[in-house]
Amino acid sequence: MSTKEGNLKESYIKLERTHAETDLKTIIDCLEYHTSTIPDKEAVVFVASDYSREAVTWSRLFTKARETAKALINLGVKKGEVIAVNVRNCPEWLYIVIGAMMAGAIAVSISFTYTDGSDLIAIMDKLRNCCLLVLDPGVAGANWNIVKKFIKTQTGKGRVRSDKMPYLRYLITHKDEDYAEMQNNLHLVDFLEQLNDDIQLPKVEEDDIAFLFQTSGSTGVPKLVAHTHRAIRVCQQVATEAVAADKSIAYNDRPFAWIGGFPLTLISGIKRVTVSGFCSPPEDRAAFVIKVAKREKCSSVSVLPQMVHEFIRRQDELTFDWQISALATGGQPLSRSIAKCLGKITPAIVSAYGATEFQIAAIAFAIKEEQFEENCCGNLFQGPEIEMKVVDDNGEVVPINTYGEVYFRGDSVFKEYFHDEEKTAAVKTPEGWFKTNDIGKLNEKGVLYIQGRKSSAIISGGMNVSPDILERILESYPGLEAAVIVPVPDDVYYQVLCACVRLQPGSDVTEQQLRKFLEEYHNDKPGLFTVLPKFYLFQSEFPEVFTGKVSRKDLTDLASRTFGRNTL
Repeated sequence: MSTKEGNLKESYIKLERTHAETDLKTIIDCLEYHTSTIPDKEAVVFVASDYSREAVTWSRLFTKARETAKALINLGVKKGEVIAVNVRNCPEWLYIVIGAMMAGAIAVSISFTYTDGSDLIAIMDKLRNCCLLVLDPGVAGANWNIVKKFIKTQTGKGRVRSDKMPYLRYLITHKDEDYAEMQNNLHLVDFLEQLNDDIQLPKVEEDDIAFLFQTSGSTGVPKLVAHTHRAIRVCQQVATEAVAADKSIAYNDRPFAWIGGFPLTLISGIKRVTVSGFCSPPEDRAAFVIKVAKREKCSSVSVLPQMVHEFIRRQDELTFDWQISALATGGQPLSRSIAKCLGKITPAIVSAYGATEFQIAAIAFAIKEEQFEENCCGNLFQGPEIEMKVVDDNGEVVPINTYGEVYFRGDSVFKEYFHDEEKTAAVKTPEGWFKTNDIGKLNEKGVLYIQGRKSSAIISGGMNVSPDILERILESYPGLEAAVIVPVPDDVYYQVLCACVRLQPGSDVTEQQLRKFLEEYHNDKPGLFTVLPKFYLFQSEFPEVFTGKVSRKDLTDLASRTFGRNTL
């Protein structure tokens, strides 16, 4: 059945929209348009924890990106090659990424978590033709300490050679003034000044890959989601039509590496206020968000659910005298308790359901607490032509109000997992349907409800955690015989992790030792990406199913009974 609204009989919806004809086919076209129409208006504002600000206008953003594109070509970067960016939120991140697009290269923002660099090498192996790495030192030099182990030779002109990363030819560093051993590198500021106006930029097509997004998995090697200019453009065209872009100001402190942090506002022309990546975290982040949003006259604020719960918990302490029209959140199924923010904190709450692979798919809007339903994702986003269905294990569409796996098909769905045909084929059918791995249902009005994940993946604080990676790391600890990571329900994070562990006979390993081991194994000093176990459950034996395998269900039930649900 094809419908936009009304009485569904089966769990299938197809939305069709006719877009106005436009010459804006790519992200670059959109930026050039904003530069011609609102050149002196601020595009992005970076605010530090001391409340100082650095603003980038549309004109400066486009000009610096274009200069960067020419510098990349002058350096030796070729069309279709990959540029990996490991830099925190700052103007230069935008210049290098958009400049890469203009140069015909493919940019990807990478992060690596393990101190031994194994995940860095795995990502670079997957990228294959990554010729350039742009790197900031990381907190206390953590990133540089990993990368330098793999650099065999280097020169001040940016040339490097690495046996472990054989495709890498260039290394450019940023914000490295305080690290003497990085001084032989080519600095990003110096690189951006290497102009050659005679260089001609290639034509960028709408079906070219615009950017590679990392999936939000906090452990292991993330998949690299390839989105074309067309996919990003059609999704954001609707957002542009829905708001007065020149009057909207959005606070969004998500890292640029995530699809929720880039390039949503750049396409629509909305002014974006974010947090500078090169500053210490605010002492009181909740109060910081409120003060910045008020000062910058933000019309909307996008934060993760845990920050919304912080606002609720402290609503009698904090002063919510901002002028926002809506508080936006998402990244995990939401409990009804989050609706307590309506009224004093915000006049409306918008929850978005989406994923790196298919962007924003559904939106729920509430102005009264009774409107907010448990795990409700709202109606299918009135976006480009898109189809959604809920299917059973045989791929057959199920009746309404019946749970199954949610599928999507349309222009906003990703092209592929970069250089990974096997994983792409596992989630995209020959007919173009993307299998989300989410368990959900549709009611007769086309409202979508998401219950959780189909696989063993755990959703915690908006991040998808793969249990098997953490289990393998834990089991490498001396004296540990086996480990199983299971979810425990949580009102703030949706789920938190519990490590169920079985010790070897005679072992005296403690919880404190395991916590320290995992914390030191990860390179994520600020804790922005890493999700580690909150609870530990020591067992002499693990429950088993009839085949002899460990029963994750029984362990999950045991952990949930033991540690219960965190409540406000």
